[in-house]
Amino acid sequence: MMQQSQFVTNSIQEDEIDLRELFKILVRYKIFIAVFTILVTLGAIVYALSKTPIYEVKSNVQVGYIEENLIVEPETLVKTLNLVFNVEDKLSSDNEFVSEVTTISANKNLKNFIEIKTEAISNEEALKKNREVVDFIKNSYQPKIEQYLTEAKNSIENTKRAIKNIDDFEIKNIKEQIIILKKHGIVKIEEEIKRLKEQDIKKLQQQIHLLKSQKIVKIDEEIGFSKDFKLKTIEAKIDFHTKKLEEYTQSVNKLYSDIRNAQEATASTIASIQMVNYQNLILNSQNKIEDLKVEKEVILAQTIPNLEREKENITNVSIRDLELQIENIKNIKIAELQREKENISNESIRKLQHQINVELVSKKIKLNEQIDRLNYSITKQNIRNNEVVGDFIVKDYPVKPKRKLIVVVAFVSGLVLSIFMVFLLNFFRDEKAKELSA
Repeated sequence: MMQQSQFVTNSIQEDEIDLRELFKILVRYKIFIAVFTILVTLGAIVYALSKTPIYEVKSNVQVGYIEENLIVEPETLVKTLNLVFNVEDKLSSDNEFVSEVTTISANKNLKNFIEIKTEAISNEEALKKNREVVDFIKNSYQPKIEQYLTEAKNSIENTKRAIKNIDDFEIKNIKEQIIILKKHGIVKIEEEIKRLKEQDIKKLQQQIHLLKSQKIVKIDEEIGFSKDFKLKTIEAKIDFHTKKLEEYTQSVNKLYSDIRNAQEATASTIASIQMVNYQNLILNSQNKIEDLKVEKEVILAQTIPNLEREKENITNVSIRDLELQIENIKNIKIAELQREKENISNESIRKLQHQINVELVSKKIKLNEQIDRLNYSITKQNIRNNEVVGDFIVKDYPVKPKRKLIVVVAFVSGLVLSIFMVFLLNFFRDEKAKELSA
């Protein structure tokens, strides 16, 4: 414990000795330190005085707008200007510095504002460079404003022409339509109704009359002819041939008897030939009787029923169909034409008149309101180009170089460097002295 306390005491004594030594060194070399510091300070003063003073000008530009829309977004405008004026990547140039754009940025405190800073060898040059940027901003977006104004004015002219078109053409056209509907539409419908009554219906009635007076009468005559003449004729023929058949049969029977009783061969041969002839006559009569029966059956089973069905079809179908067509013309076509006539009078003409008195008047009011909106949209209250708000901020004193700061920094740097050099030289000298003593 005693040893540790003694060690601490010795260390403190050594430190006190070192600090005194250091102070003695500084006192010994005070002239060098003062001269070196003065020289560095004088060099800084000469350097600061030799540098060309740089002046700065600032401006705040408000981004323009068209109605509620900005001409350009501030961020986009800043990027464009930085690129055009090469703010971020300045190229080295052999030409003597006159002016440059130092920063273009969006204003953090004011929305839709950008801040432009320029530096130059004089306030006049810095202001000139700043104005160059501002003019570039204005000129770049002036065509967009002019285009909007041109489009708005064209819209106003088109709207005025639309109003004139309503007065000169649409209203006139609707009035002509009303006249046409009154003079031609209704008259045409009345003529169509008259044609249906006097032509179509009469034609159908004539067809019914012809069916009743001619076609049905003809069928009745054919039925009567078949019943009263054909059937009776056929029955008479059947009776005739039946009687002939009986005569031929009796003759054949008599010939059979003659042949059996004949003594001579010649008489027997003649009788046989006569029998063959009678047999042919019998066969022919039987065939005719069968044909006549078939013909009678056809008349009874087909001809007369077909004629009766045809008569019934004409009565129940053809005539009924024609009567239905007449009813259709009367109850549907003529009724529809009557309704169409009433519709033209009560609906079409009324709607056209409503278009003139209400719809077109309302349309003209809306178009006039649109013209008012367009005229208001091209006023200065709604259109504004990019422009400087307030005045250009010009400083009377240069911003570069900062001479006081350079001098102060040079003085402090010279003092610190001289002290460091003194300690370094003293260290080398002590080391050399130790080597010689050794």
